[in-house]
Amino acid sequence: MRRAICSGILAVSAILFIVMGILVTMFFSQIIDNFIYKELVLKVGGETYEMWRKPPVEPQMKVYFFNVTNPRDFLQGEKPIFREIGPYVYNEKWEKVNFTWHPNGTVSYQPTKTFFFNREQSYGDESDLVQTLNIPLISAADQMKYAVKLTRLALGSMLGVLNQETFTVRSVRDLMWGYNDSLFKLAKDVMPPENVVPHDLFGLFVGKNGSAADGVFTISTGAKSMSNYAAIDNWNGMTKLPFWQADKCNRIVGTDGTAYPPDLTPNTTIHMFNPELCRSLPLVYHKDVVHNGVAGYRFGPPTNTFDTPATNPDNACFCPPGTMERDGNCGTQGLFNISSCKFGAPMAISWPHFLYGDPKLLENVEGLSPDPNRHGFFLDFQPKLTIAMSAKARMQINLMLSKVEDIKQVVGLREMAFPLFWFETGIDKLPEDVNQKLKMVAEMPEAARAGISYSMFGLGGILLFCVALMIWKRMKSKSYGAGGMNNADVEFEKRTDAVTVHKTNGKSRSAEESTDLPR
Repeated sequence: MRRAICSGILAVSAILFIVMGILVTMFFSQIIDNFIYKELVLKVGGETYEMWRKPPVEPQMKVYFFNVTNPRDFLQGEKPIFREIGPYVYNEKWEKVNFTWHPNGTVSYQPTKTFFFNREQSYGDESDLVQTLNIPLISAADQMKYAVKLTRLALGSMLGVLNQETFTVRSVRDLMWGYNDSLFKLAKDVMPPENVVPHDLFGLFVGKNGSAADGVFTISTGAKSMSNYAAIDNWNGMTKLPFWQADKCNRIVGTDGTAYPPDLTPNTTIHMFNPELCRSLPLVYHKDVVHNGVAGYRFGPPTNTFDTPATNPDNACFCPPGTMERDGNCGTQGLFNISSCKFGAPMAISWPHFLYGDPKLLENVEGLSPDPNRHGFFLDFQPKLTIAMSAKARMQINLMLSKVEDIKQVVGLREMAFPLFWFETGIDKLPEDVNQKLKMVAEMPEAARAGISYSMFGLGGILLFCVALMIWKRMKSKSYGAGGMNNADVEFEKRTDAVTVHKTNGKSRSAEESTDLPR
């Protein structure tokens, strides 16, 4: 009776262990995910919040200038010959400031970047000189491209009085952070309000150092849902931009590029919005990568991001107003016209060295050689948390030249994209402590799930084996007991017969012996 009870208990325990193993296999990952999601929510005092507010990384910006070596020959019809000089390296400090928390699960803030020149890692000093086009002059001439002849002649005379020339030689420091320019100051007084630049100096990165020039972002904290974690709710109070021809292109989607929703897969398309790009940039899966033992996915913009509508119909609404009607086309493959959001300046962005652009862009210049490894745009993510382990955001800024009559300072210019500089910003790797945490998040949950579930299945299997062994022994014992009594009877009979035979033989021998005695 006791053996039967013990077998029952073991059987029930075995079934419970197996069921628990099945439950762990099915739901353990979900339990861990819920714990991770809770930790990801942006809230004051949280570890994730502190890392997001002030990232513990060492980002750098590297700037490369295209120095023109044949300005006179270019104005006489020759191809411009460029010598790339750089990098000029700037250590960056990222921090988000001026927080406002909202009851709907969003938070507003202003991102800031502070730049520190790194002479040791740079090609040269910020005092190095660069020869390039006079950007304020080219912009002014472009504004008058469709004006009446008298207006263009007047502008030419004014440029002469201001001693403005087609090309200028400036230091790296001036080009980066700004310099006084007489034409630029005059333009602030005569340009329409919507085209007035909000700076007193002219420079490629003027107003960007240590300021909150990128505006106010309002994003989801993840408290309501992880599906829109860090997604932009609005930027400067707007949910769409005013620059393009349709809501599809104006819509502000994605994140600010410093955080993304978790559980990234190769089939996911994510978006990054940066005011300097004047649009949200799509990012798609490129390949698998490994950083310091942590597996991840490389994401980057599709190669057709800056294609014309002929090959990428989604770009039709990015055509500047009147372009199709006036020019009969919507730009050139590989160029993205940003004049609409840059105060009317004839500027376009591209990938460095016209990577993935129309071949004619390279045919019009000398000194450029695109290389996907050196000039590509990518972010390497740890997919569980969608945290960037390495990132290189690379862009090139170009002046869009056109032929303008009656202004002598721009005689010799023709329709082409004239590269000014390109830059990359990002991180090479994460700090070791952060990398170890990512590795733990990537490996430990699955290892724990496998270990617990296999243990449960193993214990359940062992207990079931024990129950089966006990049942087998009981059956064998019963079978042996019944068969054992029959064998004893047979053995008893054999022994009885043997005794009888022995006694009979003894009597016979006695009789024979008595017969043989002498009388």
